[in-house]
Amino acid sequence: MEKTPSSGLFELSIDAAAYDHLKEAARWAKFLALVGFIFCAFFLLFAVVAGSLLPGLFNTMGTQGLSGSSFSVVIIVIYSGLAVINFFPCLYLFKFASKMQVALRDNDQEQLDRSFRNMRAFFRFVGMLMIIALCFWAIGLLGIVLQAKLMHASAGTGV
Repeated sequence: MEKTPSSGLFELSIDAAAYDHLKEAARWAKFLALVGFIFCAFFLLFAVVAGSLLPGLFNTMGTQGLSGSSFSVVIIVIYSGLAVINFFPCLYLFKFASKMQVALRDNDQEQLDRSFRNMRAFFRFVGMLMIIALCFWAIGLLGIVLQAKLMHASAGTGV
């Protein structure tokens, strides 16, 4: 029989093994979140450095067509966007870890609930990003297949 929230879900408890698993998961989550924040900072640093160096590089090379300033704006926007997109899952993961550590240390049910709410937000955000990435991947793959068919068709007609 499947448990519903009113029939038995509230009878769950955290035993010693679950406590240890949650404690270790919180430590690893905090580590991963901190590394993620560092990567966010690197993305922003790269955006600023590349944005300031690329226009001069393009001007010294004398490239035609794409100006250095427009290319640097694209780089700044892309890497700043990556930093922002990466920031939110790291924030949710950090909040999960911090609140879980407090909940386990103080035996605080409210902090435990908030911790799990942040874990849910983390997985929801990453799941949506995965769906978006898979859609872009599928569109790209479809584009490659169509391009290959078009090239094959034009090669067969002698054009």
